[in-house]
Amino acid sequence: MKMDALPDQAVNEIKKVVEVAGYLWQREWAERNGGNISVDLTEYFEKTTIDSSKLPHNLLSIVGEGAGFPKDSAGHIFFVKGGGERIRELADPQIAGCVLMIDEEAKGYYLLWGGRGKSDYKPTSEFISHVEIHMDKQRAGSSHRCVVHTHPLDLIALSHHPKCAADEELYTHVCWQMLPEVRAFIPKGIGIVPYCMPGSQTIAEGTVQKLRKHDVAIWEKHGAVATGIDAHEAFDYIDVANKGAKLYLQCLASGYEPQGVSEKDMQDLKETFNL
Repeated sequence: MKMDALPDQAVNEIKKVVEVAGYLWQREWAERNGGNISVDLTEYFEKTTIDSSKLPHNLLSIVGEGAGFPKDSAGHIFFVKGGGERIRELADPQIAGCVLMIDEEAKGYYLLWGGRGKSDYKPTSEFISHVEIHMDKQRAGSSHRCVVHTHPLDLIALSHHPKCAADEELYTHVCWQMLPEVRAFIPKGIGIVPYCMPGSQTIAEGTVQKLRKHDVAIWEKHGAVATGIDAHEAFDYIDVANKGAKLYLQCLASGYEPQGVSEKDMQDLKETFNL
């Protein structure tokens, strides 16, 4: 399937991913093959007939009881960065990414587009985690269809702070207090997933839990994850949160504890914006 054969709306969403991938690279938030983006395109294929018998089919390498994608993800279609690919290479999305459809048993996937033209192309090793986040959001009735994971420098640095790393309420507060926009645009705050092995089920489950209550999930000493209606919105959540962390750390580096926006002023913001 060529790019021009994809539904126009799906192409538009992939273009947003390409744009955001460029931002992540320019900000030094995506070293080597670090970071991932996925977007659920299922709704844009409703009028498209797909004959899976003619498509490359790959089973997940993870085996065992319960292994696989969430059962209700069967038939869902995603664009996702490929395993080992660099974010900057998403400038050509059919090289560094692919459009795939999860199979009927949620044990594998069919390749629809991209993937360097390889029939055995694999999505990022964190794709199962992404799908779990996608499906959890959709079960809750959320309109969010994109997941962005990246390595924002200041949010990571703040997760090394002994007091902030141990207290997600404090972590959120020091970011909120630095700029009114952080309080306004990250109203549900930031949740912290304690350090654990990247790509593990533990980190996946922890992220799902944190994103049920927070706008951004921080993987301690590793990175950040956010969801949004598209790649732009998911990026915005992380971008705004990182601005708060950056300002706080700059104040500390300048030798003083920041005064911050007062509790009263933050309460006024909350009431004004109905947060």
